[in-house]
Amino acid sequence: MDTNKQITEEINKLREEIRLLSEKKESDQGAGMIALIKYVTEERERTEKLLMTMAEKIRRMESRQQLGVQEHVPVQDNAKGKNFEEIALSDTDRRIIDFVQTKGMACADDIKGIMGYKRRNAACTRLKKLCDDGLLQRFQLGHKVYYRFDAGKATNTLIISPPQ
Repeated sequence: MDTNKQITEEINKLREEIRLLSEKKESDQGAGMIALIKYVTEERERTEKLLMTMAEKIRRMESRQQLGVQEHVPVQDNAKGKNFEEIALSDTDRRIIDFVQTKGMACADDIKGIMGYKRRNAACTRLKKLCDDGLLQRFQLGHKVYYRFDAGKATNTLIISPPQ
């Protein structure tokens, strides 16, 4: 990272200035300046550590996202010559898909009720994931967001769920 190298070089320059100023100590004003420069240097070090931590977290998130993209594997059905996209579903996701298919459409509050979640956040997250996978279609009616099973997209999808 060029930014980290630049920050480190700048910190080293400031440390050298502090060392030179501390050797002079000509007046009280100089001592105040030394304290200020020392504070700025320490603050930059803390900022550098924070930035490095954030950069590492972003790298980890990107690697997880790349792994998530690779979960969808195209599969060919030799009998019909069609290509399918294979999506592995958990038992919970399968239950949500079944409910949405049966009811026709569902919102996060409906899923919260049938799954026994305490809050809507978990239901919203699962519905959004299923929508991103192409299994559900998202639309908004008034202030609520509803999801319905998208049979058109699901015909190219081979859904794998655990045994029941």
